[in-house]
Amino acid sequence: MMFGAPPLGDPEAVLDLSGKGHDPFAAPAKARVFLFVRSDCPITNRYAPELARIAREFAGRETEFWLVYPDPAMTAEKIRRHMVDFGFLGQPLRDPNHELVKRAHAVTAPEAAVFDSEGKLTYHGRIDDLWVDAGRTRPVAHSHDLEDAIMAVLDGHAPASAETKAVGCSLSDVK
Repeated sequence: MMFGAPPLGDPEAVLDLSGKGHDPFAAPAKARVFLFVRSDCPITNRYAPELARIAREFAGRETEFWLVYPDPAMTAEKIRRHMVDFGFLGQPLRDPNHELVKRAHAVTAPEAAVFDSEGKLTYHGRIDDLWVDAGRTRPVAHSHDLEDAIMAVLDGHAPASAETKAVGCSLSDVK
């Protein structure tokens, strides 16, 4: 049963680290957060502590966190190493055919996508506004877009902003 979420186009397209097809929409959750990451992206890696903090903040609150690796060259061992080296939290998935990338409209790493319990995309974009562009950050973030989107979904309403522009590394060259 899909709990209202439409199934993935190809159930074998998204893989867990054992290499088996995995549909992250199959289990019930009030909010599903997908974090599109690249191990070779310095901005992704610099966000690791903040993403881990957000995952801890929403742990046990009907929220699932998924780390999506869209680079087909990323092996399970490389993913495990990346997660350990940078302290990423969440359930890792390989998305070599970009099934989740397309569903979430993701174009950059790091980029977040939040889906509600029915599998509807409610937010996609930046984690926060810390990064102004690829070479410049603010001293502190003023807008916490991902957290706000998760809170909105958990509270049963749409996020104030459904889309923001993420700053980072392109996903288009990892096909």
